[in-house]
Amino acid sequence: MKNKIVRYLIAFTVLLFLTLNLLVACTQPNTSPPPTPPKPPPTQPPIASENQTPEEAPPIDEAKNEEEWYKVETFSGEVDETTSTFHIHGTEWRINWIIDAEDSEEAIFELAIYPKDAPYAIWETVSNAGKSSGEVNYFLSLQDKRDFLINVTAKNLSGWTLIIEDNAPGPNPSPIKITHIHYLGTVYPPTPETGCYERVEPDEYVVIKNLSECYQDISGWVLKNISRPTVPSFTFPRFIPVLLVPGEIIRVYTDEYHLETGGFSFYYGTGDLWNNDKPNTAVLYDAQGNEISRKSYAVPTQINEPNE
Repeated sequence: MKNKIVRYLIAFTVLLFLTLNLLVACTQPNTSPPPTPPKPPPTQPPIASENQTPEEAPPIDEAKNEEEWYKVETFSGEVDETTSTFHIHGTEWRINWIIDAEDSEEAIFELAIYPKDAPYAIWETVSNAGKSSGEVNYFLSLQDKRDFLINVTAKNLSGWTLIIEDNAPGPNPSPIKITHIHYLGTVYPPTPETGCYERVEPDEYVVIKNLSECYQDISGWVLKNISRPTVPSFTFPRFIPVLLVPGEIIRVYTDEYHLETGGFSFYYGTGDLWNNDKPNTAVLYDAQGNEISRKSYAVPTQINEPNE
């Protein structure tokens, strides 16, 4: 009987111990970390509206809006001269002039511009007014005349330059250009070697240059002095390719043969193809007869000779 009572006491004690542990566990706070709240959605950029200031646009290259100029002709000299005729293609043209003088206040530099077909009627005048350089602009309508020449008066200076430009290219912007005319050649007296006749300026020549970076074929092209229609023209060989490499120049002589510069010549009798007293104009035509380039030269005014 006594053993039975002892077993009941042990069972009761174990049951009491388990009950107390369960109560303590239920009363302790939950120490596990709380769940992480969801992150808010990313902020969206504001919707553009009409009142919103747009981002600043990149600056515009102002140089693209400037007017493009094309060189028509360049003249230079030291004394009084009358230039050759030049043609204006655009509706606006300008003259840039520069003088070289020890004292620009003492220098006299005046320009009288004439229409080609009225060299007695002054169209416009220009004066240096004590300056060493300047620029003048002129406008033309479609009905205005477009061929001009300039009478230059130059005193007390060592040199002057005129640069003629307009705002439109020529009808044929070819890279082949006449760049120079050597009009003042040598006069050779009669000799037995020449058959006892005088040779007048056979060493005159015209320079033609390829200004492009490509080969240019000028076979069949024609060079003329349009100021003297009675003199012969020169035609480059038609059936043998005449190719100019980039930057190459050739010379077309009056009555001499120079292989190192092309070997081309007008073979014009005793010479004197380009006039020494009045400016002449050389024109280069392609094989189809289209004008490609033209060039003139200025002749110094003779001392004591009245200007035209």
